[in-house]
Amino acid sequence: MVESWAASELKYANLGDKRLNKRLVKMVEDFTNQPNISVPQACGDWAATQGAYDFWANKRVKSSDIRDAHALSTIERIKKESLILAIQDTTELNLTHHPSTQGLGYLDSASSRGLKVHTTLCVSSTGIPLGVLNQSVWFRDIKELGKKHLRHQKLTKDKESQKWITALTSTNTYTEIDPSTRVVTVGDQEADIYDLFNTPRPPNSEFLIRARHNRVVNGENGENEEERKLQDQYLRQFNGHWSPGNVDGYSPGWISV
Repeated sequence: MVESWAASELKYANLGDKRLNKRLVKMVEDFTNQPNISVPQACGDWAATQGAYDFWANKRVKSSDIRDAHALSTIERIKKESLILAIQDTTELNLTHHPSTQGLGYLDSASSRGLKVHTTLCVSSTGIPLGVLNQSVWFRDIKELGKKHLRHQKLTKDKESQKWITALTSTNTYTEIDPSTRVVTVGDQEADIYDLFNTPRPPNSEFLIRARHNRVVNGENGENEEERKLQDQYLRQFNGHWSPGNVDGYSPGWISV
């Protein structure tokens, strides 16, 4: 019998019960085959539908165990690459129209409710997705709504900015397994924080961050050079070379490694 792709991808899953492991594989197969329909329709019959809801309600099932199983399969694919991009980004799950759902927080729109999700997606140097290496999910406490102006008084570890460092640390833990693979962490302007750059990392861990702040850097002769007008510069690719210029449609910024 040929092993299904879901069974192969989740072969490292250990939910404490073989029946739960089997149910997980079945659910992943059902939902990915028809991701646009309801749970009962995707499951096909009432027994499978009830099994899915029982799985979600089972307190022994932890989402982290499922993510870790996928991450280990992702590592297997990473090991076959000499260079990979670990792309970090944040999104949100807007559940405003599900008012009975508990455990939600406010989103970027203060009137919306849902969850925040920060993910590290790994891709090859040719753009082929390799899998999710780590992911964190949280909600913003409603009591903190309207206190954004106080964020500068907090340490990074007490702010959402910590997500970049936590994800990088997790990525480094995995990628240290094979130091021969270069891992480039990619982030947008929100990732331009000193504490991220100052986080210890192995020699095979590098950065590609879109800059947001003016920085002082060391020049070729050791002297300090300040990029005073980063916000007024653009990047464009011309004949394989990156150079600053005015490109309509692109926001100001600089890419630094």
